[in-house]
Amino acid sequence: MRFLISAVVAAAAISSVVAQGPQPPPRCGSMRTRRSAHSLSNEDWQRIGRVLAQMHDDGHIDRFARAHQALFEFVHGSTTFFPFHRKFVQEFEDIGRQIDPDFTVPYWDSTRDYRDPASSPILRNNTLGGNGRGPNSCLPDGIQGQWNMQFPGDHCLRRQFDNGDSIRPWIPAEVISSFIQSDDWISVFREDIEYGIHGAVHLGLGGDASTRFAPNDFFFFMHHANIDRLWWLWQNSHFMLDYNGPGPNGEASLDDVIPQNDDVDFGGARVGSVMVLGYEDNCYTYDSAPGAPSSYPGFESDGPDRIIHGSQIPMPAFSGSSDVSGFGLEIMRMRRALSGDSALKQFYPGVAALESSRNMGADMANVDECSCQERMAKRLLYPAPMTDSWIKMHKFDPHRIAQAYQKTCRLIDRLNNSTYVSPY
Repeated sequence: MRFLISAVVAAAAISSVVAQGPQPPPRCGSMRTRRSAHSLSNEDWQRIGRVLAQMHDDGHIDRFARAHQALFEFVHGSTTFFPFHRKFVQEFEDIGRQIDPDFTVPYWDSTRDYRDPASSPILRNNTLGGNGRGPNSCLPDGIQGQWNMQFPGDHCLRRQFDNGDSIRPWIPAEVISSFIQSDDWISVFREDIEYGIHGAVHLGLGGDASTRFAPNDFFFFMHHANIDRLWWLWQNSHFMLDYNGPGPNGEASLDDVIPQNDDVDFGGARVGSVMVLGYEDNCYTYDSAPGAPSSYPGFESDGPDRIIHGSQIPMPAFSGSSDVSGFGLEIMRMRRALSGDSALKQFYPGVAALESSRNMGADMANVDECSCQERMAKRLLYPAPMTDSWIKMHKFDPHRIAQAYQKTCRLIDRLNNSTYVSPY
């Protein structure tokens, strides 16, 4: 009789599991917020410096640099680029939080400094430090100033700007905004980001930053936190679980194991485990991006909460800039430019949708008129192209790199020839 009861209970349990079907991943109990590096105080930077110094003494900086060099060919030039670096920055951040529970990696929105990167507040002597000095371009100041690195051999931490004591322009926010809105597939978006803003910042800073062991320089983690933020913005503007393009074993799959090794072991984590912020181990968000979706994609019909984390300010999820005071004006001016150049709509479908779904009359009346002088002063600048050595190091297709660069320059030309005036 007891056996019969047990069998009935077991059958009921199995039936219940089958009836329930697949379950969504667990949602995070608490979330931390990665802040813009532009918003950090001196005390914030000092706190980050103390964490980095301890991680350096414990050998973690060397370990991450060594892992990145070893895995380099597996995590660049393919769709794996996004999930690997999302997990890589998380792992680094988690170690820092063992030293200081309040530690988070700030993101460096390089579009805010794209016109004259060397003058960025992120590159001052109390933040990341500026250009290297001396015959070896050793970094003299900043939170890693005068550091000696052990990988890939004993050397000073090097920084060597790509234009003497200045840095050539990076990628403007308006180009990133277009990629977020108009790239329908992650494989296309990945190329536009990796061949553009990703390489531009690495090359602009130079020194260790332009090598396979770039994680020696903390800029790497701030830069890739921003790349991750841009991917999250793209995910919130498209299908969040979209994952296609070349993978490690043919076509990319959410079931692919994220590349790892003994230096940085992700425990066999698969791509699908890092796709949605706010779930599983992805317990963080950004101060200028949508928070976690209220339900995991595919399990409920309601979409993500498009709210700036920590506030009640609604925002379009497709602005390439974290400048809260600027992106509203960017969108308003872009809407006005679209009304005068319908061909621009293909590059900014998100803005075009706002135009068609809202009454533009009152809004357009509030758009500030820009003088001819201001229009010329705020013309968007071409970014510096990728160098031959960077292309070879990544084994990129030079023809594809040239196409991506031309795509960016054509968009800049079109915007400069329209009524649009950048607020940045």
